[in-house]
Amino acid sequence: MGQFDTEEIDSLENKILYNKQITYGLTFHNLGFGANFRTGKRITYFKTRMFEIEFFSMRSYKQVKMINPYFANSRRYVFGKYNDAFFLRCGMVWQKLLNQKPYWGGVELRFMYGGGFSLGIAKPYYLYIIEDVTGDGTNYILVTERFDAAKHSSTYIYGRAPFSTGLDEITLHPGMYLKTGLNFEFGTRNTLVKSLEVGAAIDILPTGLNIMADDNIQIFFPGIFLNFSLGKRFNKY
Repeated sequence: MGQFDTEEIDSLENKILYNKQITYGLTFHNLGFGANFRTGKRITYFKTRMFEIEFFSMRSYKQVKMINPYFANSRRYVFGKYNDAFFLRCGMVWQKLLNQKPYWGGVELRFMYGGGFSLGIAKPYYLYIIEDVTGDGTNYILVTERFDAAKHSSTYIYGRAPFSTGLDEITLHPGMYLKTGLNFEFGTRNTLVKSLEVGAAIDILPTGLNIMADDNIQIFFPGIFLNFSLGKRFNKY
């Protein structure tokens, strides 16, 4: 009986107002994926303010994975790639309620916007290069090198080196980000948050960051994203 009483109290029909909120989410965007965390509170009945931390990968539009067909057991790699890129965001987002769910459940729609600090993280991308040590094609060794367009052709690239190669050469590129979108929350319980968010965002790095070796240094990183979040609402007295 106690279980049914709890579910009834927590139903949308009872209109209990919860002020605190925590969510954990997975983010997928057109050039990568990642995860985020948000925590915040309701400012008014219609507006919620949340602090967010988000980490995700970023690739180039030009990336194409290849494999060397001339050598057995060669590894997949991206020809012309210079850096693996990741972004760490810390900022604030606001959600404005546009329509409320009926008491039996459904979808609640919110307009979302925000921004804050963005940190671009560039890790050098290394390759295994096939080197002919004798010059007559009878003895080869693998050497680890960063891609050089003037030096490396796809014929002599064996594949990608381990991700750990180059970790000591990471560079940091501070900047800012802005985002906006729509948040669709669904479910029949006030205390449980299940939402899908779609929108657009842009990261701006004044010092720039390049992913491909043939690119000019890129300052603007626009994209569209889809975020699925789970969490809870509660009151803290």
